[in-house]
Amino acid sequence: MALDDEIAPSYNQLMLDIYVDETGKSLVLGYVADLASLPFVETAEYIYENETRQLYALTHALTGKSEDRWTFTLSTTAVYTDYQVVVYLPDEVRLGRITCSDGLEYLVSAANESFVVDLHGYEVANPLVTIEYQQPLTAPAEEGGSVGFDPGYFILIVLLAIVSLALIITFRRLKWRGGPGHADDSRADKEELQPTPEMARIMETLTDRERAIVTALLKHGGEMTQADLRYETEIPKSSLTGILRTLERRQILTKKDWGRTNVIELSDWLLSQTERR
Repeated sequence: MALDDEIAPSYNQLMLDIYVDETGKSLVLGYVADLASLPFVETAEYIYENETRQLYALTHALTGKSEDRWTFTLSTTAVYTDYQVVVYLPDEVRLGRITCSDGLEYLVSAANESFVVDLHGYEVANPLVTIEYQQPLTAPAEEGGSVGFDPGYFILIVLLAIVSLALIITFRRLKWRGGPGHADDSRADKEELQPTPEMARIMETLTDRERAIVTALLKHGGEMTQADLRYETEIPKSSLTGILRTLERRQILTKKDWGRTNVIELSDWLLSQTERR
């Protein structure tokens, strides 16, 4: 069920990568703001970092089997402004029906010896996903052997995920301090801009989300990438694009292509108003 943009609750994000092995066990890695919204963790082995809200879990609760048919089911009990889940299935499986709640879309592809089901949606309530698939019969494990995820492998994945998270956080902190790859290094070390009375009057005419965008741009010297702007303001991607278009029409900001994202800048006339002391 999609929610109207103006009545959506506070920002709530779910971003998971789920790796399913041939025994039906799932390795779950990612970010979840509300751990209680994932019923499967009640029976899972998991680590949850309260500060970063990162989840690392092993569970059999996401899959079920009837003869040679498997069903993967991910149910959640929350309203998500941003829902991003990627499910990796063994490459030898034969996919069946994929069912999603209203507001969710999916894309199927193949990568790294896996079938990949990429699910995403914005402002969805209690999303439910089921994926039906078949896989060929496999020989039983040798005596003394084991199948599924090795505990040591799980620990390695967790450590790699923590390192990756640390690198992402460090990159974000450095990016607007003149770090490499910035679209315009001449502004990267620019101090926060303080709005003049004229600018304050303009901001009074903006909506809360429009004002949040302009405030973030002022904080970063007048420009940010669209990706970082979304990260800082916590405005859903589907909403941010429309708001930026409105502000661009009002000549409050400009948008320039930069690789796979955009650089958002306060308009020159607005900066001239703001930078006048």
